[in-house]
Amino acid sequence: MSIKVSDEELREIYNHIPLSYDRANRYISFNQDIKWRADLVKTILNYCKKPRLVLDVAAGKGELTYVFKKLYKERIFPVISDYAENMLKMAIIEDDRVLASFEALPFRDDAFDIVMSSFALHASDNIETVIKEMNRVSRKIIGFIAMGKPDNKLKRIYLSFYLRFVMPYITIFAKGKPKDYKYIYYIYRRLNTNSWYKQLFFRLLDVKIYEEKALNLFYFVVAYKRD
Repeated sequence: MSIKVSDEELREIYNHIPLSYDRANRYISFNQDIKWRADLVKTILNYCKKPRLVLDVAAGKGELTYVFKKLYKERIFPVISDYAENMLKMAIIEDDRVLASFEALPFRDDAFDIVMSSFALHASDNIETVIKEMNRVSRKIIGFIAMGKPDNKLKRIYLSFYLRFVMPYITIFAKGKPKDYKYIYYIYRRLNTNSWYKQLFFRLLDVKIYEEKALNLFYFVVAYKRD
């Protein structure tokens, strides 16, 4: 079972969250994105007590690393990587940044104690390659949250409707533009169902935690490296 962040820890994160924090994942996660990131960090740390080198894959502005540093008070050496240069330039943390595709990570084998990612892997054209790369550069733990697709047909229909016709317009209340969020539906539409991803993860990694969240729209995975 995943480790849950405490109310006090979550409050600490919310109290100091930068104004530039990416809001897109808030809308697709039913306002659970920060909590799930915190839960992911806590669960990862349950399997890797004293990390030093941490890689955040497809990190965007570094939101997951930001949460990691709020929850883990010891010194670490984080690296955030992303394919979009503009995202790295807008990073909310002052750590090493590497412009790179998650399908070809420019790091040596076994380079990092922890390799992690949040709300990004679903954008990959070849998630098997991405998981293999994350496994390759990790020496111990891999953890990630990403969007999947329920095996249940009724849930798939409901979530398709929500992502296409509801979620983009909710962003108006936060002064967002609906057209900027419609791409999420098109990503969702081309995804495999969660059972396919689960089989893939268990084949490529030594999975310790596999959970599905929010009507099975997301999967939450923590695993040991598989040699």
